[in-house]
Amino acid sequence: MEFYIRNIDFKADKWGVTKAIADQILHKCPGPFVGGPDEPLPNFNVRLKMMCEDGGVLHDGSGALTLTRKLSHKFLQLNKNQEISATVNGKKLRFIPNGNHVNRALVLELEKAPFINPDIARDPSPFLVANLQIGTFYRPKKAHPREPRAFSVEWDQDLSQRSLAWLFFDYPYKSLRVQIGDPILEQTFYNVIIKFASINKMAMGHDFGNPYVCFDLLTPPVIQKEEIFRPLDDTDGRKKPNKYRHRVGSLNPGHAIVAPYAHHLRIVLYDNSDRDKGDALKRFENFCKISLLRPPIQGVAINISRQEFFTSKKLNEIGLWLRSPALASNWRVAFQIEALLHNGAANTAELKELRPRIEELIRRHQDVAGDIMRHFAEAAARRPPGQPIETCFEMVLQKRLHRQRPIPPRGRFFCHHVTFAPTRMLLEGPTITQSNRVIREYEGYEDRFIRERVGTLLKEGFYLAGRHFEFLGYSSSALRQHAVWYVSPFHHPRKGLVTAQSIRDSLGDFSGVIYSPSKYGARMAQPFSGTDPSVRISRDQWSVIPDIEENGVNFTDGVGTISRKLGDLIWKALCEDNPSLALHSIKPTAYQIRFLGCKGVVSVDDRLEGIHMCVRPSMNKFDVPGEEYGTIEIARAFGKPNIPHLNRPLVMVLEDRGAPKEAFLKLQEDAVAKARMAHDSAALFAELLESHHLCFNYRLGAILRRLNTLGLELKPNQLQQPLDTPFFAQLRACAINHVLREIKHDARIPIPDSYAFVGVADEGPAYLKKGLKNVYCLPQGKIFACVQRPGEEEPTYLKGMCLISRSPVIHPGDVQRVYAIGKPPEDQVCLFAHMKNVVVFSSTGTWSLPNGLAGGDLDGDTYEVIQYGELLVPEHHDPASYPSVAPFKLDRPSTIDDVCDFIVEYIHSDVVGLVSDKHIVIAGTLDPSCLILAQMHSCAVDYPKNGNKVDISQMPHNLIRFKPDWHMAEEAAPRSSDYYESSHSLYLTYREELTYMASTYSLSKVPGARIREVELVIGTILARCSQKRYRKDRQFAMGESVGFLVQEIRGQLVGRLEELSEDALKEKLAVAWAVWGYSLEKAGLPAEENFGSQSFGLIGLGLVLECLERLGSLPPL
Repeated sequence: MEFYIRNIDFKADKWGVTKAIADQILHKCPGPFVGGPDEPLPNFNVRLKMMCEDGGVLHDGSGALTLTRKLSHKFLQLNKNQEISATVNGKKLRFIPNGNHVNRALVLELEKAPFINPDIARDPSPFLVANLQIGTFYRPKKAHPREPRAFSVEWDQDLSQRSLAWLFFDYPYKSLRVQIGDPILEQTFYNVIIKFASINKMAMGHDFGNPYVCFDLLTPPVIQKEEIFRPLDDTDGRKKPNKYRHRVGSLNPGHAIVAPYAHHLRIVLYDNSDRDKGDALKRFENFCKISLLRPPIQGVAINISRQEFFTSKKLNEIGLWLRSPALASNWRVAFQIEALLHNGAANTAELKELRPRIEELIRRHQDVAGDIMRHFAEAAARRPPGQPIETCFEMVLQKRLHRQRPIPPRGRFFCHHVTFAPTRMLLEGPTITQSNRVIREYEGYEDRFIRERVGTLLKEGFYLAGRHFEFLGYSSSALRQHAVWYVSPFHHPRKGLVTAQSIRDSLGDFSGVIYSPSKYGARMAQPFSGTDPSVRISRDQWSVIPDIEENGVNFTDGVGTISRKLGDLIWKALCEDNPSLALHSIKPTAYQIRFLGCKGVVSVDDRLEGIHMCVRPSMNKFDVPGEEYGTIEIARAFGKPNIPHLNRPLVMVLEDRGAPKEAFLKLQEDAVAKARMAHDSAALFAELLESHHLCFNYRLGAILRRLNTLGLELKPNQLQQPLDTPFFAQLRACAINHVLREIKHDARIPIPDSYAFVGVADEGPAYLKKGLKNVYCLPQGKIFACVQRPGEEEPTYLKGMCLISRSPVIHPGDVQRVYAIGKPPEDQVCLFAHMKNVVVFSSTGTWSLPNGLAGGDLDGDTYEVIQYGELLVPEHHDPASYPSVAPFKLDRPSTIDDVCDFIVEYIHSDVVGLVSDKHIVIAGTLDPSCLILAQMHSCAVDYPKNGNKVDISQMPHNLIRFKPDWHMAEEAAPRSSDYYESSHSLYLTYREELTYMASTYSLSKVPGARIREVELVIGTILARCSQKRYRKDRQFAMGESVGFLVQEIRGQLVGRLEELSEDALKEKLAVAWAVWGYSLEKAGLPAEENFGSQSFGLIGLGLVLECLERLGSLPPL
């Protein structure tokens, strides 16, 4: 409802009127509209009637107030009874109801969006900048540890004589912005943007009377170039500033030299007495408070100098050192020197002082020098501000000198990583990474390969630590993370000179897709997929069989078969490399594989004899001529069912299809209650961990269940013993926090009576065609699924009506109703009767069910089978049907440069997340806008293969600019802690590696910040982060590293338990018990002194229980 506002003082502006109505009426607390401090503030809108419609600043003394329907009735009654009033500049406002129509978008905004403080919404007057200085903080020699760091100006621009610059508070974008450029004399603006989240701390003061603000930044500022005089748009005559802003790496060539190494800022302001009333810094501090920024530190003298750490000359000196014979023989050390420089852990002067010690380390300890420098680079980046870098080096040297780097298991290697940002390069690792076919082919030369993220130096390559790296290729999953592989050419004893091109030439024949750069890149990506090697077979042990096709439909797209004997050999090979697989999985009946030029899934066919594999044409993506042998590489083994979870898109589709809202609310309440009940019993705690795949590396769920059978409990009765410890309590709190956060931000809620399976095909029709009699074939619209978990003696057959879907669900037809047949008939030949933990689809009919589920196939896609009664929607919706799009092709064969061009274009045009995000914010999957977005999403998903990008200009717009509360972004919350030294050698090795991981995978780059021990154990990162995909990637990499460390420590403690005699098991039991006892001794120490000890104890406790189980001394679960 809208009210006229009369009697407005002519000197008042919109924000003054808004503030008066808020403070004196609508937000008065306690008052008629807000009863207490915890109640939300009602939103409203004020606009003034301007005398000039095209942008004047004067109004005619009138305006309008718009309220939500909920507020308007009470406001109308109170106004009528003269029980409310507001005064601006001594004049009392008058409110008169009118019958004007209120815009729907404004109504939605007032109902859903929060009220914004007028002091924030009002554009604050900018600050005039006298000098912009960019540099680095450093510790002067002989400085006291408690003295503040000094600031070295590495580049600056004096704006008092030339050009012009203003400092703005851009609150809506949560940033500060320095705009450089004189619109009268110059053609270009440069914007230096400082995100609030990137500010570690600020300090302000006066330097010879000039006010300044120093910024200690976690990440470099964003630099944008903007044309001042822009051509008008042809369609509506309006300027579109965003189109003419381009992100750049530097402000000018001089800044470009130092930008990769120095990014902290010092901004000198003009003290304009007329505007600032004598003190610009007071106004700056006030704006910080209004913007909810922590105010700058005052009273700290920060010495300013020009040390010239990053001049061309000094950087060239470091470059010559990196190419010197001393470092040419140990590239791992050279990489860490580059990491120290590029990651901001050391400047050139500090590296120069360390050079003799580093070269001595290489001479005397060649084998461990790289690993010592790896730990030093991380420790230097996290060292306390008062610690000299030489002291840090000596401390790391003493700890790591006699410790060998562990050898990674088969299928893993230590990989170096580099990330290119617009202004700098970040180096990380080496960290444990799953290998691929290419890496394994060049065993012993892993250091020649490097993984790079978010880069555009594809055609030229780059120099790093004295080596030149050239673009090699990518895997499909890595491309989604905007990551690719590079290689530095090297000489191989058998293959001669190995280059990126020679490796690509050896992969296979890509002539079938050579005219399409995206398909050419996608086919080459196949050998770069992360896999584990298993069994090598000869040419007579594999064959090609036809796909099952009917009515023009391919029912076996991406799936083949293997014999039972070959499946057993694959499983044996996997378990030899990772013995824990046998404990957590049953023997799989299907594997996702890569084999020569084939990719997809193979299921066990009991009718195949001997050692044999059958692949289909739909699995073959390129030819590998002349190969007489091939290794079956395993991407995934399906030895247990997974639990599907609700997510926001799935909730939207099911609700629009008729599922009651109460069902989702009940599931949410149950999930929250189950999470919080983890404190009540060991069984509930174990269930929480297992249902959310937490603490997997430490096997805590199994440990808890075993201890429970021995009579230990979190809340024991009179017949039980107490199990709880402070560390277990911390683990529960961390796990609960992780689960509740996923529920809040993603609606990620486990679905009862439901499973997630890989899809395979019913092979029955193929055998019918061969002449086999009495074969049972799954009818169209029916599925088969059989579930068996580790430890269960009998399987469970799913029977009855189900929903089936495949993520991402975005179209109403992406969820279909099907019937699960239960146990297959015993009086017929059933080719899938033995299959477990997969979903078998029909291979007959008029349409492919997997293809109807968001364009799925059978090459490894996972399908959710839902039997939870409350969600079994009765309404049917046809699957999405979009016209096929031909891949983008050239009129000539593609080159690797064309693939590079496609990668750059993909990185700039990857909008899958943007489209999905828009879809759930608009809400309503049957809404025409959402159906448009569903088609755009389908195109965006196919973009990496067909090369046809999505035109985001056609994307539907939000009705309001605000997002739902569950869409609230997370922001980084830094945390710090100290190191502690122990004398226990194996524990020290474990603790040092765990500390390295805690620092490496921390989302915060504040010195001393690291992930807590409980997060490493649970397998989560709880620090807030606005980029969910980045945190998910870091979480996955952290899990890989922690898993390798735990396996390494287990191996050093007890070896392979399955190979030990009874006497040897008893000896290892004593060792494991000693580890558990050691952790109990340290449990009472302060947290900073026992980092790693409690998780170290978990490894011991798990081994104790495993030894007892193998000795037959434990009751059954």
